[in-house]
Amino acid sequence: MLLRRTVIAALSATALAGLAHAQAPAFPTRPVTMVVPFPAGGITDTIARALAQKMGDTLGQSVIVDNKPGGGGQIAATQVKQAAADGHTVFVGATEMFAINQNLFRKFSYDPLKDFTPISSLIASPLVLVVPANSPVNSVNDLVQQAKTRKGGMNFASQGIGSIGHLLGELFRGQTGGEYNHVAYKGSAPALQDVMAGQVDMMFDPVITTAPLIAGKKLKPLAIAAAKRSPQLPDVPTLAELGIKGVDAGVWFGAVAKAGTPEPVVAKLNDAFLKALKDPEILKRFSEQGMQPFPSSPAQFGSFMQSEVARWAPLIKASGASVD
Repeated sequence: MLLRRTVIAALSATALAGLAHAQAPAFPTRPVTMVVPFPAGGITDTIARALAQKMGDTLGQSVIVDNKPGGGGQIAATQVKQAAADGHTVFVGATEMFAINQNLFRKFSYDPLKDFTPISSLIASPLVLVVPANSPVNSVNDLVQQAKTRKGGMNFASQGIGSIGHLLGELFRGQTGGEYNHVAYKGSAPALQDVMAGQVDMMFDPVITTAPLIAGKKLKPLAIAAAKRSPQLPDVPTLAELGIKGVDAGVWFGAVAKAGTPEPVVAKLNDAFLKALKDPEILKRFSEQGMQPFPSSPAQFGSFMQSEVARWAPLIKASGASVD
């Protein structure tokens, strides 16, 4: 009797597995479009194109990058939301798109946690605190003392209102005291130009963009805003090492699909992303640019996004930062 029940159970399990397999959607049946909310040539675009080439080999279909900049990610997100929930359209964005902008913009057209299904985190790069190469400030302690004693305090540049550089500057202000005046730019490039020229005193910016300028003696690094030192800047201490706790954040990038995308499809996309992130050529290329692989399961990435939203929302509110 027991044997009979065991056989029946085994047959039932096999039948269910076969049914599940039969019901699993065929994927992909055509090229996959990776929608990027930044212009061609930027960091996110570079990451997407590098991964797309390798992912095509795994998926057996080409992966096309479609640049849809503007609106803090809303233009790109809308395209993905309007597509079918079948995994053939993927949204690849950065920290702002998935954890900041919905609390920064007064009117925002999507909720990253409700409108999308997480696939995987992809790449991370820590931020480094830099000053002009010829600045008299040679340490974080010097910087804090200047902010506390210099008339008018210190000016800090950021990539824009509500950017990671802005929010990290606010965290730094809260932890160290002193007077810091925020100067918002439209992106890293113009902000870094003014820091290098001595027009602005300091800035938090990703290692991706600052490492070449530090190597060229155009910027002076004071500290890494991360839990551990950067392989690209091994001699630069972390803020935590210097006694400033809690001021650590990096820019990170991830991929999501439209909410409702079948789990087997999400799993297949996750597998393709993770295989691309393990590719030696990709690893070498990203490492040279100060980027670190940041792979995860869909569940892990979903939990991470939730924690990031919870982390930045109160700081955005406290800073008074908003965008129309």
